[in-house]
Amino acid sequence: MLDDEPGIRRIGRRFLEAAGYGCVEAASIDAAIEILRTTKVIAAILDVRLPGEHSGLDMLVAFREIDEFKTIPILIMTGGAVTETEAADITRHRAFLFYKPEGFSAIINFLDQLTGRDRRH
Repeated sequence: MLDDEPGIRRIGRRFLEAAGYGCVEAASIDAAIEILRTTKVIAAILDVRLPGEHSGLDMLVAFREIDEFKTIPILIMTGGAVTETEAADITRHRAFLFYKPEGFSAIINFLDQLTGRDRRH
């Protein structure tokens, strides 16, 4: 999970782990890239707005350029509005947009569908 807000990462980790997922956290794109060098991921949750010159959408593009990440589910989160261009980029790179007020429960349910997990049993 890439988000610059520690509280969001902490809540996200709790929800993901309670649902049976592992979670690695990064506060910046540089930290996320470092983690990806040593950790296998099956999905990614990226915040759109990050401090500095790069955004979560830059990370989305980078993911899709790496063979092992071309097809993994990527969920984009934002606490604000996205531009039409940003929405088009999210769609073009086969990611899914969530607004932070939707909550992690919706994200977990959607992630379960994307990964084929069935927690009903």
